[in-house]
Amino acid sequence: MALPYTTIDAFIDALDRCERPVAMLAHQDDEVAFGGTLARCADRARIVWVTNGDGMYFETDVSPKQYGEIRKAEALKSAAAVGITAKQTECLDFSEVEIYRRLSYVTLNPEAVIWLRPWFTKMIDAIRDRVFALRPQALFVCAYQGGNPEHDLTHYFTRLALDDYEKETGETVPLVQVPMYEYIVAVALRFNPFYPGLRWRYRLREEDFAKKRRMYDAYPSQTDLFEKFQAIIQGVGLLTLATSGRRLTIEQYLGVEEYGPVSANWDYLKNPHNLDSANYIGDHFAGIPVSFDASVRPIVASFPRRF
Repeated sequence: MALPYTTIDAFIDALDRCERPVAMLAHQDDEVAFGGTLARCADRARIVWVTNGDGMYFETDVSPKQYGEIRKAEALKSAAAVGITAKQTECLDFSEVEIYRRLSYVTLNPEAVIWLRPWFTKMIDAIRDRVFALRPQALFVCAYQGGNPEHDLTHYFTRLALDDYEKETGETVPLVQVPMYEYIVAVALRFNPFYPGLRWRYRLREEDFAKKRRMYDAYPSQTDLFEKFQAIIQGVGLLTLATSGRRLTIEQYLGVEEYGPVSANWDYLKNPHNLDSANYIGDHFAGIPVSFDASVRPIVASFPRRF
């Protein structure tokens, strides 16, 4: 299947005319990575968050449920900052804690995917239901890049849903992936230098960038994470100063959004990095490590694509 668009100009032109752009995202705050693009189509965009955002509750003094409610409330403020109303958003409410628990089961025993199939099938069916209900003409997902297992699973499960949708309707829907981070956050909001696909860079309009900046203010719970991103971006700025004589500012970095079309034949069983240790660095559940080879690939393999 040929990609509908191969250049950023062609895609942005199509997005301006698109009646139903949809973002299917793993977490509250994922939308910030391409908030300027969302601002451009805010009157028509829909956002679906697959998880309830409870994953980092252990860094606070509240319960997973309470922390999830905080994150969901922040997400609505973030969307509103670019003009997306609460009615244009949904949360499927799958627990991050429970996803990680099951990833740890697979790490300990690959055959666990057999009895975990019904649980993950519920996720796939919920995503599929929203794809068919929203009938996207462009579909944004987190990049399949080994930075976060929930990003990768949400991306893959969305791909399965889109396969079914395209087969049933005959429509070709651009699946566009947005890089979040990898190597912890050393590569922030960009694909790594070895990324094999098309990479588009879109320079935001001033009014859209101003709205995007307000999205960060909507997430006080994520201040530490955003500060890590900021430190990385400042480091990139110093590097450009040393190599080109011009320092890249945070505003210049965030004012350009990177994403790219996902080819229809993307190999989801292939490790995103040559070394599995480069995926999900430091990720674990109760001390049990989460990796691509031992945790995510077995789940992906148990739900093969149907062309």
